[in-house]
Amino acid sequence: MKRIWLANWLALMGCVLWWGCGGGSTPLSPEEQIRRNFPTSLHATREGKRVYSKERGGFETLTQVPIEQLGCLKCHPGTRPNGEQVNPATYQPDCTDCHVQPGDAVADDTCLNCHGRQRQEKNLYAGMDVHFARGMRCADCHPSEDMHGDGNRYDSWLAPGAVKASCEGCHTQLASNLYHNIHKDDVHCTACHTKSVISCYNCHLRSEVAGQRKRPYGILRDFELLLRRRGSGKVYSGTMMTLSYEGKTFLALAPYRSHIIVRRARTCSDCHNNAAVQEYKNTGKITVTKWENGRLVGPQGVIPVPPDWEQALQWDFLDYTGDPAAATTDPNAWVFLKTGADGKQLIYAEPLTAEQMEKLKTAQGG
Repeated sequence: MKRIWLANWLALMGCVLWWGCGGGSTPLSPEEQIRRNFPTSLHATREGKRVYSKERGGFETLTQVPIEQLGCLKCHPGTRPNGEQVNPATYQPDCTDCHVQPGDAVADDTCLNCHGRQRQEKNLYAGMDVHFARGMRCADCHPSEDMHGDGNRYDSWLAPGAVKASCEGCHTQLASNLYHNIHKDDVHCTACHTKSVISCYNCHLRSEVAGQRKRPYGILRDFELLLRRRGSGKVYSGTMMTLSYEGKTFLALAPYRSHIIVRRARTCSDCHNNAAVQEYKNTGKITVTKWENGRLVGPQGVIPVPPDWEQALQWDFLDYTGDPAAATTDPNAWVFLKTGADGKQLIYAEPLTAEQMEKLKTAQGG
């Protein structure tokens, strides 16, 4: 009798422990999981904007203008997918930013209403991206966790694990060719298969402060930076963000995933011993942008970020002499300000190594 009682007691305790530890809990529905994850997602927190502004030498350290003063953390598309106007004073990120009804499909145009750089890519290089050309949509690459979060809090989309979409997720086998065989272990797909990155240049921060106006000099295209993505050990495609404020200038460099991906990749000579590398070899400098005859020239082609990038890379910055609060921009009001950035920031990035730069100095066939 004692043995039967003991066996029953042990079985009961096992059930209690199993249920108490969640073994018998009802799994969350996908909708409930999304509701739990979203508050810590990058779409909800806008944490990447704070990092760019406040941390690792962000522009706040130079300008003393808090990002909260600029409205960046309240960025919104103007109207919701159902046509309802957004009130900036009360706006908070939620499901209705993207969905007419929770759970319904989201059109690419809805994504592009916020992701303006990707809209520019699609417009400037229409039909060139291999994925869009085949009728693929944003959600074909980006799973639910990329939009709604995975329950973890990340400080940037560049943080490890923050974005699940990857080239390798679909392209599990690389074609065997000379380029892949040489570079597959230390060069990321984006470095060679990116047609171009784009960036607005020389954002005039005083216009943001005075009138909440985004006023860059213009859009830069047909170029790509080469840098290393921190933590990956690989060379990545990179881009820049630049601004000027009250005579001060700022530059940020970061890895970037362009949405202009082409099947026919760059050739050896696009990177090895190209014009930028030759200039660096001969002068120790690389001219990225230059103000000439009242207009900005450059950048062009592939531009490596060398170990001494803070001194080597040459950037001309501009000032806007028009009304900073005006809704329109006078293209003739831009003037040369200075060469070089007063503040510099690398976000999840590292420059190329001296060894990598030496390899780039050697001309290769193809």
